[in-house]
Amino acid sequence: MSLKDLRISEAEHKTRIEKIRGEMRGSRIGALYLTNPTRIMYTTGFSYISTERPLALVIPMDEPLFFMAPQLEYDHIRGECTLADEVYTYPDYPGKAHPIRIFARQMAERGLGSSVIATDSFDGAAGGFGYRGPSLRDLMSKARFVDGRDIVDSMRLVKSKQEIRLLRESARWCEVAHDILLENVRSGVHDALIAVRSSHEALARMLKRLGQRYVQFKIALSPVVVGFRGQVGRGSAIPHAVYSKEKIRRGDVLVSEAGVEVGGYTSELERTVIVGKPGSKVVRYFTAMLKAQDAALHEFRPGIACSKVDDVARQSIEASGLAEAIRHHTGHGIGLDGHEPPWLDPGDRTIMRQGMVFSCEPGLYVPGYAGFRHSDTIEITGKGMDLITHYPRGLEELTI
Repeated sequence: MSLKDLRISEAEHKTRIEKIRGEMRGSRIGALYLTNPTRIMYTTGFSYISTERPLALVIPMDEPLFFMAPQLEYDHIRGECTLADEVYTYPDYPGKAHPIRIFARQMAERGLGSSVIATDSFDGAAGGFGYRGPSLRDLMSKARFVDGRDIVDSMRLVKSKQEIRLLRESARWCEVAHDILLENVRSGVHDALIAVRSSHEALARMLKRLGQRYVQFKIALSPVVVGFRGQVGRGSAIPHAVYSKEKIRRGDVLVSEAGVEVGGYTSELERTVIVGKPGSKVVRYFTAMLKAQDAALHEFRPGIACSKVDDVARQSIEASGLAEAIRHHTGHGIGLDGHEPPWLDPGDRTIMRQGMVFSCEPGLYVPGYAGFRHSDTIEITGKGMDLITHYPRGLEELTI
């Protein structure tokens, strides 16, 4: 894949499907039935808006894969997914005949009525948007259903060269977007307005450069998002803040975030930004946060348990006398989803392998005062790790 093609190639999707069939063969599974949009996109490259209307991808062991979907998705699947053999449709949900009853009949007609079926939903639908319906497992009483989530999810743990290249392209535009964000920061302005302006400017620059090579896969107002998301002043002490009533003021600590979707993949870049000259308290927390991230970054390499990285970051924070400011683990896997396994957490003993990709983001949070967090995206290499995101990390460079 060259950067002329800002998406996963059809050849790689075919390879993924053959790997899935290899797992199925070893477990004597007759078909894999998928409803989760991310798993479907990973497998076939087809992306859609999941609603109350059931949609399923079925990969039989020895027959071509097929879709079962609402009529409104027929042309979409045919136009976007060359791997699909058949696309069976129903009029709409809930319909005179419920879609899952139609799916059960179609599965039987394809010779799967008495098969072992691995699935990520025993109900037969992704759910959401108020969806209700009979269970596919109950309707197909002669079939045996087993949990098939890990068939795809285990493959997603290690990224291919194509996936890494898309994440690096995402990171390149995250860095551009973050530059634009810092240029737009002003005291007396609401952070949401700064975010919208900065995201627009970054998107315009990216589209001008990439042109028709760029394709947005995920539904969002913009594939470029950069801002502070309410992590302003006291709000920066809320790791997953949503909104701030306050405008940015001199003396505020801000926690930024930048994410750009490329080919369905999104890297993560976050920084702690200071508005005005930092005081001694800011210096203390910022320095401790940076030391913890440095300690964690030093541990990434093949053969290390994910929990070890979190242990080292926590030990660094404890050595700074700030253990009470910890609110979350050190990071997580990242790729098609913003958060995906493995987790840099005491409870995750997954051993790191070459090609895994993580965020590294130990944070410190003081309620009523401020929060301090950098996040970088890193790749596990043959000998250690390599940063996918590259952006200044020092206090002086991040003081506005």
